[in-house]
Amino acid sequence: MDSKPPLFLRLIPVALVVAGIAAVFINRDSIDARGIVAWVQSWGAVAGLAFAALHIAGTMVSVPRWALALAAGALFGVAGGLFWALLGTLAGASLAFHLARYVNAGAIVPHALPKIGPWIARAEAGGWRTIALLRLTPIPGALVNYGLGLSSLSWRQFALGTLIGSLPYAAIFVQAGAAGRLAMEDGLDAARDPLLIAGAIGIVVLALSFLVRRKETR
Repeated sequence: MDSKPPLFLRLIPVALVVAGIAAVFINRDSIDARGIVAWVQSWGAVAGLAFAALHIAGTMVSVPRWALALAAGALFGVAGGLFWALLGTLAGASLAFHLARYVNAGAIVPHALPKIGPWIARAEAGGWRTIALLRLTPIPGALVNYGLGLSSLSWRQFALGTLIGSLPYAAIFVQAGAAGRLAMEDGLDAARDPLLIAGAIGIVVLALSFLVRRKETR
């Protein structure tokens, strides 16, 4: 007996995700941290939950993570911004990961695909460490999430690698967003320390990204 979900049930989320990605692409020039901040603030007491919902949806349709993290820092400060940014990233990535498995339902054997197969096999061999390194590369997060959903990796490996690998980028832009808020409220001197921390983390991330690319090209 075939336990696969009916085809039409699998096509509905695909259509929604494709429509979302198309909308993000069409409106890419108008998507920025300032607009996200204004929208979230309009929710008042439930602004944190509104941001989390937006971040989850944005992660699934490839809204730039830097814009979301900048907004998180401006809205909630460093500690709160980092919490909400990582929560939204992990939840959105996990939904995309499980959605890919639900939609595929064994229809595609990824290891047989010439371009995707070797990439997925390498991720499976490296486990959460490879996933963490992938998060440090310029590869769009949505592509990583949906692609790894076709692998045999467990969700725990995926979640751990995503959390660890997403932390540096989130920290950079959350710090920058918090610095921008401090600069507007208390002057440029108040923003100095967060900007210095963001710059230091950025240097480390660039160095790690360089090492990852160098290793991949060998």
